[in-house]
Amino acid sequence: MQNSVILITTGTLSGARSPQRTASVLYGAALSRVGLIGVLYTGGDPTVLAQTFDGLLLSGGGDLAPALYDCPTVYKETVCDIHRDIEELALIRAFCANKKPILGICRGIQAINVFFGGTLLQHITGHSNTPHLVRTVSGTRTASLTGSFFQTNSYHHQAIDQLGQHLYVSAYSEDGTIEAIEHDALPILGVQWHPERMITGLCTDTSADHTALFTHFTQRIPKT
Repeated sequence: MQNSVILITTGTLSGARSPQRTASVLYGAALSRVGLIGVLYTGGDPTVLAQTFDGLLLSGGGDLAPALYDCPTVYKETVCDIHRDIEELALIRAFCANKKPILGICRGIQAINVFFGGTLLQHITGHSNTPHLVRTVSGTRTASLTGSFFQTNSYHHQAIDQLGQHLYVSAYSEDGTIEAIEHDALPILGVQWHPERMITGLCTDTSADHTALFTHFTQRIPKT
């Protein structure tokens, strides 16, 4: 059986002669651990990409533009890449239309929430480079993949505020910050931490091993 192929979204960097695309190599390595192939997004028609690839991994990165969720910029150090924001929202729309699985990581969970009409807290304290405990909601897919209670890494200063339509919370940190969400009908899961940095033998920010989170794809891709 042919390996399923997952599209990994990318950030952008300015270059001497042309802009560059960038993403951590750990995303592809984590997907490989569960028998999947990761391919970096470099552009293209979202509709065609959603028909071509088996799933979408929304990678980590910078802040989403507050204008996308109809809010003024209230945190003066907010740094946005509106071009990436628009690309990723279009990809989410296309993969949703094809009912293909989506996994959002860090920035990715925030993009999912904004796509479904939610809002973000533009700055919170105590979560940037600060490992902390997370508790999952019993009976959720997140809980089945990660267990009920664990320590995660943390590399964000924004977080979900108002939850988007058709989404429900599947994990919280001890201070009440939303740490994971799922869609009530579509194969969509988002986590605020970085599971690709919590894999034994690959990268271990904490003692928890979250290789299983990447099986979200293998469990939700239709068998052929």
